Amino acid sequence: MLRGVVLLSVLTVTSLPSNRAESRKTSLSKDICKSRCACEERENILNINCENKGFTTVNQFQAPPNKVSQLFLNGNFLSRLNANEFVSYGNVSSLHLGNNGLQEIRTGAFNGLRFLKRLHLNNNNLEVIKEDTFAGLESLEYLQADYNYISTIEPGAFSKLNKLKVLILNDNLLLSLPPNIFRFVLLTHLDLRGNRLKMLPFAGSWLDTISVFVGDIGVRDSLPAARQRHHTANQTRFMPEEERRGAPRTLPPTLISKEPCPPPITPDW
Repeated sequence: MLRGVVLLSVLTVTSLPSNRAESRKTSLSKDICKSRCACEERENILNINCENKGFTTVNQFQAPPNKVSQLFLNGNFLSRLNANEFVSYGNVSSLHLGNNGLQEIRTGAFNGLRFLKRLHLNNNNLEVIKEDTFAGLESLEYLQADYNYISTIEPGAFSKLNKLKVLILNDNLLLSLPPNIFRFVLLTHLDLRGNRLKMLPFAGSWLDTISVFVGDIGVRDSLPAARQRHHTANQTRFMPEEERRGAPRTLPPTLISKEPCPPPITPDW
């Protein structure tokens, strides 16, 4: 009889941790929002402000609750993103990682971010964008990676970002881009100012705006004579037709000069 009582007690005790674990998890999330990060819900979107908190890894805190969230991690010390860093952050729609001294994004770092629409990587120390850097971000629409040290973008880096509309790469160290880098991307806005590109790959007839300094990427053969005074000695050219592999010629970009901005220019291609 005593053995039966002991066994029953053990079974009762082992059945408790599940509920307690869930309670502790909920409590932990609340504690983080109250003590480590400022959390505020507006129009059914939870803004989680973890800026300048000294984080060195995102694993230090709990995933946001089951609500559409915006996660602000600006100004921390996230110098490296390892695989599955955000695997529990499936409800985050906007992720801000600017000013972290970020140097490396490892394969699978963004696994789990299936609903992410906006990714901000500005003002970091990134040097290369690899083919698998943005793996798992099929819903991404807005990518900001300006003010880095990016000199290399591998072919296929954007090939699976089929919903990407805005790509901001200004003020990097780009000298060239792969010929078909934008082949599978439906961009409407592309910002390449502050680079030293010698050739601009065809970016699609659906593009509404392309922002470049005329001194950075020359359009000498595409501009009217009156506009050629904005072109510097840095000779550049657009990719010839045979390199576009049958892509349509229609592209109405707006070109922005280093000098006071003239009216929008539509090259006659």
